[in-house]
Order: sequence, then structure tokens, then C-alpha cells
Amino acid sequence: MTQDVPAETGVRDSYGIDYTRPVFAQLENLGDRYWEWSHVHLTPAFRRELAAARPDAQYPDSFPIFAGAWLEAQTHIRWQNVLALWGTVAAGCFVAGVLRPEVSIGPGVGWFLGGFLLWTLVEYLLHRVIFHKIPSSTMGVKFHFLAHGIHHKDPWDKTRLVFPILGAIGLAGILFAIFSLLAPQGVALMLMSGLLVGYLCYDMGHFAWHHARYKAGWFQYLKRYHLAHHYQDMDSRFGVSQPLWDWILRSGDLKV
Repeated sequence: MTQDVPAETGVRDSYGIDYTRPVFAQLENLGDRYWEWSHVHLTPAFRRELAAARPDAQYPDSFPIFAGAWLEAQTHIRWQNVLALWGTVAAGCFVAGVLRPEVSIGPGVGWFLGGFLLWTLVEYLLHRVIFHKIPSSTMGVKFHFLAHGIHHKDPWDKTRLVFPILGAIGLAGILFAIFSLLAPQGVALMLMSGLLVGYLCYDMGHFAWHHARYKAGWFQYLKRYHLAHHYQDMDSRFGVSQPLWDWILRSGDLKV
């Protein structure tokens, strides 16, 4: 297992972090260097060195986060699983919503579109206000690393690009509970369906911006737009699936 690699065979960076051992337990060693460290990307050469040092690892291209096998497995999420799960839930919410007596198809579609638009704002605010807030405590550092820091540290890790399913379930449950308190059940279901479709556009798009190839068009623009966030200015261009709120709130150059 990755946590059993002898210390002398470790693969370390200039900050002293050993990537052959669970990184989560080493975050406290960074102190006030965490923010800088989390935004220094792992290079392809470093990732190849790490893979060579861990030939028996289940995910040799990824560095280990947790020592426990179950927890570690939760950090590796395939986009196909996310699409299958939340696509099914979104469709189920839509069907259940339009079958409710308080929602007819016309207004129901309107609430669906409202949920979709709401997601674009949630995506933007999560990214700008929470994921890019510099943590000021040890707990804050650990939260940021799990929520977003790991992606900036290694943006090309294919199994750590989409949102972890357990975290998404918790967030979805909170949002649906809020919708149910504020609106009739049918409306809440339609809002949730639209929001989940928006979330899928975000997660599937995010994976594509890092790993799909586009020669031209809107998708190529969005790919360049997002990669500019990683490699030009991490404090701008917070929209991932689209630049709508960056345009409205003037938080990024739309030209890439």
C-alpha cells in the first residue's frame, strides 16, 4: 500500500511534502506556506517520478491523500459514475415534479430553467467565495485542500476532477431541504432537477476542459477560459461551465 513506502524512497517537493505517503496528514507541516504550495502545479516529470515510485498503487498517477483504504477510495471518482447517478436523480425529480398536481408542464419547465440558472450562481459563488478564500486555520487548510486545493495542486488527475459523490449528496440534500421549505413539493422537485442538470454541465464540462480536445468553437473557448484560471490568474475567471457571472460581476477577462 502507498502508506507503507519506506521514507528513503519518498518523492518530495521543495516544501518537504512526501507524495508517496498520505498528504492530508502532512498539511500541518506547511504552516503559512499552504496557499502557495497548493497553487504550485505538479509537473508531468514529477508525476512520472511518483508513478515510478509506486508501481503497485491502484492509482499510480495520483498521490495518496488518506492512509485508510476506504477514505482514499472516496477521493477517486469517475465521471461516468457521476453522470449515471445524478442524471438518474435529475430525471426522477423532473418526472416526479411534473406529475405533482401543483405543477403543470409549462410553469414546471420554467422552474426547471430557474434551477439551472440558480446552479450557475451557486457554482460561481462556491468557486469565488469559498474555494478561493485563503484559510486562516488548520481546519480551514484541511477543508480547502479537500474541497479545491487538491485540484489546483494536480489539475490533470483524471479521477479527482469531478466532485466527490458523498460530498455532492450532502450538498444536494441541504439544497433540496431548503427548496422544500420555501416552495410546494412539485416546485422543489423541478428546481432540483434543473439545478442537478446545471451541476452535471459543470462537472462534465470541467472534466472535458482538462482532458478533451477541441479545435474551435464554444467548447474550445471554455477550455481556454478555464485553463487561464489555472495558469494565468487564479483570482479571476471563476465560472467553470460558463462565464455568465464573471461577465455580470466583472471578475475576469473574457478574452482568452
